[in-house]
Parts: sequence; structure tokens; C-alpha cells
Amino acid sequence: MTERKIRKILDAEKIAAGEVVERPANIVKELIENSIDAGAKEIRVLIKNAGKTLIHVIDDGTGISSEDIEIAFERHTSSKISNIEDLDTLSTLGFRGEALASIAAVSQVEIISRSKENERGVHLTIEGGKVKERKEISCQVGTDIKVKNIFYNIPARQKFLKKDSTELSHITDFIQRYSLSFPELHFIYRHNELDILNCPAKNDLKTTVFHIYGKNIAKFMEPINYAEKDSLIKIKGLLGHPQISKKNRNYSSLFINRRYIISDVLFRAIKEAYEGTLMISKYPFFVLFLEIDPSVVDFNVHPKKLHVRFEKEEILYNRIYNIIRNFVENNFIRKEAKYISTELDPYLQTYEEELDKGVNKVESIKVEGKIANDVVDITKQEIDKAQDGVQLNLLDQIIQKKNASESYIRGKYIISKDFPRLRLISSTGQLSNKVYIILEGINENNEEGLFILDQHAAAERIKKEKFLKDYKSGKASRQKLIQPFSIDVSPSDKIFLEDNINEIKKLGFDFEHFGGNSFILREIPTIMNKIPNIHIIKEIISDITEIGKDKSFKEIKEEIINYLACHKSIRGGDDLSLTDIRKLLLDLAECEDSYHCAHGRPTLRFISFKELDKLFKRTG
Repeated sequence: MTERKIRKILDAEKIAAGEVVERPANIVKELIENSIDAGAKEIRVLIKNAGKTLIHVIDDGTGISSEDIEIAFERHTSSKISNIEDLDTLSTLGFRGEALASIAAVSQVEIISRSKENERGVHLTIEGGKVKERKEISCQVGTDIKVKNIFYNIPARQKFLKKDSTELSHITDFIQRYSLSFPELHFIYRHNELDILNCPAKNDLKTTVFHIYGKNIAKFMEPINYAEKDSLIKIKGLLGHPQISKKNRNYSSLFINRRYIISDVLFRAIKEAYEGTLMISKYPFFVLFLEIDPSVVDFNVHPKKLHVRFEKEEILYNRIYNIIRNFVENNFIRKEAKYISTELDPYLQTYEEELDKGVNKVESIKVEGKIANDVVDITKQEIDKAQDGVQLNLLDQIIQKKNASESYIRGKYIISKDFPRLRLISSTGQLSNKVYIILEGINENNEEGLFILDQHAAAERIKKEKFLKDYKSGKASRQKLIQPFSIDVSPSDKIFLEDNINEIKKLGFDFEHFGGNSFILREIPTIMNKIPNIHIIKEIISDITEIGKDKSFKEIKEEIINYLACHKSIRGGDDLSLTDIRKLLLDLAECEDSYHCAHGRPTLRFISFKELDKLFKRTG
């Protein structure tokens, strides 16, 4: 084997830069952090083509002196620390001195900066990490930096950038986080000459949340401000009511000493503090600021300074859990009534009127205190005439009253010593867990036996095929809302909705951009039946945007349709009538794939009488 010589790697700075600069959003983050560290009061972020061709950041901070401006673009130079011991008292966002050098290595940079000690500023042009031009210029105190054509000199990296809406959503996400972390600063953010975010200075945190996420999120957030004498930790910020919980934890923001961070141990402590208040697979929404002694936190774990490590994780976990749990119990469990929504008031009267009519109808067919014998005989006619489900519900009430004595017998267990507790199944075949339904029938091989139906899986398959058919035809049947819903979304969600509004309309949602981050919803798919709670609608839109954030709509179309089908289906635990079950079976029989739900689980299982005979050893 020939000996390989060890050589210096050519263009090593470009390889190293890849650890810091993965996409345009990383550049935006580093430049904003520098502006904040420089004491800026106003930060403008101007983006073109999702940052691929231009990232322009202007601040009114202290600026860079003419003597230091070139040194600032060399690796491992910093005004924030001078040795490793300084990490123990770190109070700035930047500290390693890699950001500007890495950015300059993979892009074309123009910077104009002036400190108050200098009468004139410096204009520097850098390409691929090399200074091409330097000149003095008259300018304001502060820094104006343009980063152009990211990865122009590394085409292999350039092709891995995602589509514009994806890259822009990552940029928007970082700017939103820093707007939350520094509500006293004025953030202005534009893309291709269009305003995306404008958070005025000197806001309180709740007002900033309102600017970013809308009033319906802000009003369901409660302030927390925990501080004790001699305590190693202080917590302040906003905790969201379970009603605005999210499908994943990415919406929430956690800051340590005002630095946005990702910490599995802290996220877990907060989520578990909400235990008992959240639905399965939901995460609390929060914006929290922790003040911790810098000496017990290691911010230097990750090249992008997002992940952190703690000296005593278990103690910190327990402390955070107990503080948040106490808050949740006092504010969200004991005071739950204050969060009951009143936004459905316009629809309640209509529902109550229908209910009143229904009660009158039941009473009108009583004969001497008994249900008339011919009521069941007209069942089919009543089903055919039913328009809105009210009559079907009445029919179920009639049957239930007629079979009251039979139901009583079915509900009673047979109890005897050394014998299992047994009772007859319901007349509908629905088991007591209200997940499975027992049926009998004949399979495709002409075998007789028992079928077990998963009611949610079956309903999910039916809904999925209806959504798919509507989407492909572009003719989804819609129902108009009595009163249009106004929905406020975050800037990153707005980008996705605008980019895919026509595709979403194919699913049956009639959306219209109303200006800023607001949309008006005028129609919903007929398949959703009754007018849903506005919070459910907002959750659906939020989840759709989260699913599609990193991919094109066509790539995740089926995933979104699966989600919608699951969301509006009959659930495990729903009490079904004979009419409901018959309709479920008829609709399932018409599906192209009757035997699998949207996620691939079975809808039906079959056990033949022959198998039962074997089980009871009736055959050899």
C-alpha cells in the first residue's frame, strides 16, 4: 500500500464555513446578533429571492472602527471575548469570531460601517473571503452590510438550497424569535420590496406576540414572572393556554439570557408540566426567558449556537418543571372557565332552535305515553327525507326508547364466582370501548364469519377518498359560513398560505388574503359537516402550514389530505347509532381501498366460523 502524504487542504475556509452557513437564514441570524450586540435600536432586514441573491442588514449600532473592519472578517477575531475563560461570563450573542469570516468565504460582501470615533466610515468589498476594494465614505454611525449570491463559488452547495418559500420561512422564523427576545428594538423585515414584519420599538412582550401571531393567540397567553431571592434561576415570559397548543414544539420560543436556544431537557420539563391539560401529541405554546448563571451553561456545543448543555441538568429540569407546573395548576386548571370561547355565539341560537323542534317532534308521536308502533315502519322514509341529521337523531331516540327494556338487559353483567363478567353486546354491535363494531357476513371466498370494524379507521378512509376526489377534480363541494372567519397567522405561515392558496382551495377552503397577516375564510368543505369551532379551523390551517414548510404542496399533498381525513372522521369513543353504522358500511364499500385507513392501518378484520370451530375444537 502506497503511503499517503498529509497535505494542507485547499479552500479549507469554505469547508469550515459550511458548519456556520448552511442556508441564508444562518447568515441573517449571525448579522442580527451582531447588530444587537452593537447596541442597535433599529434593525432593518431586506431580503431578495429568499436571501439567495441578497441579504441586506442595516443597523444604527456602534459600528466598526476603520482600524478593525478588515480584521473583523478574519477567523477567530472578536471584540466580545479574548480567551476561553470569558465564556464563563458570556453576555453577548456572538463570541467565536467565525460568523463574518464564514459568510465572506461563501458569498460576495459589501459593508459600510462607521463608529462614532471616526468622522468617516469605510466601504469594504469582499469576494470569497478576499478584500477586493476599500475606500472611505461619508455615512451614519452604524453598519450597513450586504451579502450577495450565497454559495456563488460553491455550486455544489448552492443546488442543495430549498425552494424560495422554504428558505424564506426559515429566515422569518429567526427574525420572529429575535423580535420576541428584544421587543424594545424596532425590527423591519422586507422581502422583494414587500413588508413581512414591522415590530415597533418599546413594545411589551404580549404586544409583540400580537404582531407576530395575531390577537387570538395573544389573548390566550398568560404572563409568568418568577424570581426568588438567592435563586439560581429567574423565569419570565408568556405561557399559552392548552387551547392554543400546537402539533409540535417548533412554534414555541425558549431564551436563555436572551439567546434563542433549543434544549431537549427544558422542552421536556415544560411539556410534562402541562400533563393532564393537553391532548395526545400536542405541545404547549410559550415564549419563555430564563436567566441563568452563564457559568453553568455551555453555549459552545453547536456550530450555530442553538443547542446548549447544562452543568446539572437534573436539578434544572426539576426546578423548571415545578415552577411551570405550579403556574399551570393555578392558571389553566383551576381557572379553566375564563378560557371558554364565546366566538360561536352567532351559531348557537340556530342549533338550539333545531333542538327545540326535535323535542316537540318526539313528543308529538307518543300515544298514551308509549311510542307509536308504526314509527319504526317509516324509518326509511325519514332517512330519505333527512336533510341535516336532526331527524336521524330523533329516529335514534325513538328506537332507543322502544328498546329500553332490551337495553337494560344488555347492560347487565352476569356475575358468578369463578366465572368472567359477561354481558350481551349492544344492539348496534358497537363494543363498550366504542372503537370496534362486531358484524357478521360473508367474505370474498364465500366464507361466513365475524367482521371487526375499526370505526375511526373506516371513517378516515372514506373522508380521504372524498378529499382526494375533490382535489383532483378541483370541484370540492363547499358550504358557506354564516359569518366569515378572520384568521391571523404568523408571517412564516402567511408565506406558505400565499404560495399555495390555489391548492388549498382545491380541498374546499375558500381563502382570501385580507392584508397584513390576516386571511378571511368564507367557505369550508361540505365534508366537514356542521360549522366547526373557529379554534379547530385555525389549528387545521396551522398544521397544514407546518406539514408543508419544507416541501412543495404536491410533495405533501397526501400527508395533508391524510391529516384532514383523520381530523374530521368519526373517532374512537364516538357513540354510533344503527343508522350511523349502516351509512359507514355503505360508504366504506364504495371506497377504492376499503380495507386500509389513510395511514395504512386495517379497517376490517375477519374471523371465519371455521376458525371459530377450530378454536373450540369442533373440527379435527
